[in-house]
Amino acid sequence: MRGASISQRRLTSSETPSPTRSFYKTFTRPIAKTLLTATFIYQLTYWGWVKLEKDELKADKLREIKGLEVELEKVSGGAIKGEDVKVKGI
Repeated sequence: MRGASISQRRLTSSETPSPTRSFYKTFTRPIAKTLLTATFIYQLTYWGWVKLEKDELKADKLREIKGLEVELEKVSGGAIKGEDVKVKGI
């Protein structure tokens, strides 16, 4: 019974809150919101960067394939075209 009266007394006492507790109570939400927003923006920027890199690599590969098809056509004297290799598997 004595423990109940002590905890009740603590709840009803008018102690001033500690500065640390009041700081966290005031600034936890804004700090968390800022960190989450920063993480989201970083992830979005990273995703965009990776997509641009992927598109650039794909364009480079297609350019290289077109060049090799032209070279194949020159070497074969026009007998084999790049489309033939794709379709017929020559």
